[in-house]
Amino acid sequence: MKLPHNLKGLFEILLVLGMLLLTLLFFVTRSQSPEMQPTATILWPTSTPLGARSNAVVSPTTAPVIVNGKEPPACAFPLAQTTTVESKPEEYTFSEPKVVLDAHSNLYDIVEWLPDNQQVLITQDLQNSIGGESDKFLRQSIELYDPQTGQSKVYAIRHHTDEPPSWQPDSNTVVYPDMNILGIDSKTHQLKFTRQVWVSHGDPKAAQMLADNLPQLPLAVKLGGSETVYLSAKQLSRLDGSLKAIPSVPFDPTQWDYAKGRRSEIPPSYKMAWQPGTALIFLYADGVFRFDGYTFILNTDTGQVCELNLGGWATKAHWSSNGRYLAIIRTHDHFPISSSDLAVLDTATGNVTTTGVTSSKLEGKHFVDDMVWAPDNRHLSAVGRFLPFQYTNQSDKNVESRLYLVDSSSGQSDDILPTYTFYADSLKSSLAWSPDSSKLLIRCPTMIDERICFILVQKTGK
Repeated sequence: MKLPHNLKGLFEILLVLGMLLLTLLFFVTRSQSPEMQPTATILWPTSTPLGARSNAVVSPTTAPVIVNGKEPPACAFPLAQTTTVESKPEEYTFSEPKVVLDAHSNLYDIVEWLPDNQQVLITQDLQNSIGGESDKFLRQSIELYDPQTGQSKVYAIRHHTDEPPSWQPDSNTVVYPDMNILGIDSKTHQLKFTRQVWVSHGDPKAAQMLADNLPQLPLAVKLGGSETVYLSAKQLSRLDGSLKAIPSVPFDPTQWDYAKGRRSEIPPSYKMAWQPGTALIFLYADGVFRFDGYTFILNTDTGQVCELNLGGWATKAHWSSNGRYLAIIRTHDHFPISSSDLAVLDTATGNVTTTGVTSSKLEGKHFVDDMVWAPDNRHLSAVGRFLPFQYTNQSDKNVESRLYLVDSSSGQSDDILPTYTFYADSLKSSLAWSPDSSKLLIRCPTMIDERICFILVQKTGK
């Protein structure tokens, strides 16, 4: 179809202006430093064929075989195959660890610092039975703890679970998953229970149940507490900042359960980590009951899913506070895990940086058991563990479990306090860095006692 001469001229002018604007935007974006750039947002592919992979991310070692569900499209990135200017890193010094909790046999999880930089959300396993038939099972308290005063406040009591609670800063409440133990089936001798979500305003006896009969325990809270989500029957249930129900989103994770290699009929058990500043959640499942795990991004507004290719799967995941970087403890095999490392995804470029944390010069098995971001969005503190090949369970003398400072940009890892031994469990939360970067809280047990250590942190320059 031929356009009139005047309309054709106008169309050509608009086309030229559009190309100029796109060129200008490209160079401005490339010249921005990470501090000047807005929170990186993962792009949703509209025409990427199933099974395609971006060149900006690591390729899998073996191609999965689709057997149960369909494979999601690969996630795309706004600045794929480009480089960005990195800022000069912070430098830190760390004080000698001070033991602030010595609880003998009681086990602690260090979940997160509160925004006030004074209190920490923790859980404590309660060894003694409280009474009643169902209380023969291990209980766990959820507490706010001030490591500098030693004061604590119990918010809730639940049955033991490795799924962490979450703090709601706007309402000063704790939202947490729980298992409602119904007893033991007399015929099958299997434990009967339901999965629930609860909220406590500070009085354990006045805690309120928000949901019951859930297929999965994990929940995710948006930074600031404006929204909470959890998996329910073929949907993503959502709560607003006041924990009132808002419209749910259709979502059935079984449709994405595609990979071959299941070792049991138990479906994948997912964990969730919310990307700050977005509606996106990192939804991941490890390979305990399969030969491979899943690493998905889930849009909480639409239920849409894309897949991240991180060259392995995650046992634990944390987002940087600016939402740009995703750090995972990565492994490549099923339980028992023979090794793990630290992988950091830049969601602007799609680039993945990996480090083993412990020294690669040592011959043996290397593990990363826990990690947490520094507030500068570049460094992480990580607990790395090394086992020599001749290690035996009869002695812990050869176990080297240390605290490391990792530069996520270069992959450099430094042993912070080489004369001290720290401990972390890859299924639990074992350390936390305060939002103002001035404090670290970390598990530092002996072979006899469970202990928590407090470390002061100073920035020495930029």
